[in-house]
Amino acid sequence: MSFLINEESMLRCELKKKNYGLCFTCQKQNKINWCKNCEYSTFEKFFSRWSSGNIYIDFVIQETQRNASESTDYLEWIPFGQLDLIEFCGKGTFSTVYSGFWLEGPRWVWDEEGDEWSRNGPIKIAIKRIDYSQNITKEYADKILKYRIQSGSFADCFGMTRDDTGCYAFIMKYYEHNLYQYLDEAKGILCWRDIIDMLWGISEGLEKIHKEGFYHGNLHGGNLLIENEPESVDVRIADIGIHGSVNQTTTRYGVLPFVAPEILKDLPYTQESDIYSFGIIMWTLSSGIKPFCDRAHDKILATEIFNGLRPTIIEGTPQVYQDLMIRCWSSDQKVRPKAAEIYEILCKWVTAICDDPDPSEISNQFDEAEEKKFADLENNKFIIPPVHNQAKYISQALIF
Repeated sequence: MSFLINEESMLRCELKKKNYGLCFTCQKQNKINWCKNCEYSTFEKFFSRWSSGNIYIDFVIQETQRNASESTDYLEWIPFGQLDLIEFCGKGTFSTVYSGFWLEGPRWVWDEEGDEWSRNGPIKIAIKRIDYSQNITKEYADKILKYRIQSGSFADCFGMTRDDTGCYAFIMKYYEHNLYQYLDEAKGILCWRDIIDMLWGISEGLEKIHKEGFYHGNLHGGNLLIENEPESVDVRIADIGIHGSVNQTTTRYGVLPFVAPEILKDLPYTQESDIYSFGIIMWTLSSGIKPFCDRAHDKILATEIFNGLRPTIIEGTPQVYQDLMIRCWSSDQKVRPKAAEIYEILCKWVTAICDDPDPSEISNQFDEAEEKKFADLENNKFIIPPVHNQAKYISQALIF
């Protein structure tokens, strides 16, 4: 019997090698374990069995399934009854976030025996409810579809649901912290290697967004989600292009310390505005605290930012880091580097700090900065200032 089982396994293995890259169902060339035509046929069979209650949301979900090129590249409609143990996490200006468990889980696990994708639930998820979204418009649904970009630098989104109040919500992978929470837990103490790794990941996502011809539009610590692994700290960008009210409005919103000065002047948002926000994120990571946390986020601060005020650079910050940060937050948009350039610079820094065994000017600067940071920590020179009661790190109307 054992011989027969082994022989069957070997024959199966040989068949797979022979048909490598071919769909077992239609025998057409496909991406490994993903046949676009056959998978869409599977999705299509279920279209009549579910509805979001909104024709525009239905269309968005079906379009992501029609065009999916891999197992993680589409949205699902997830009935609210499939969610359990829901707990409140926090509230923003336009959304409310909960944690919970999705009982079935996503169809992301490849079943070798059945040659098909299967579910791996229950899994812990984040539920981002879009407040006052009972009647989502075509314009908002189009934004969801437009900004549906795949990258390992973006927060995973499994699909959408509708809660008992009639509001729609995104079902996302659960991340323990956003950047603000991560800094609070770390008490503001981050090593330079982790800082560069995190910025590298953010720049990779930003380059992807800009390459597609888009911009994020609201890049700040609350939209940077942290995946803290034993050997690395990875950052995922969330809310790409779909921040703000579900209802159309001409009012602009943002987290003031991260908002580019041209936006405060009511000029159009651009990719360069994202780069300004990236510069403030660089400062946030280098300092370990939220920018302008010791003062009110009001008209006075907005005016000073427009006139050139920036956070005070922390003593001991490597010169190469300072130079890039200052370029990013320049008032002159033409001085700000492109996302692709930032990514290339950070790639060189990662190589110099982590991979190259030979010392260099770059690695020496970061080594000296690391020594100073830990010396300051030992001498109790690292102090986190209290947060002003009018410092706001969720989006507010930029009406000053």
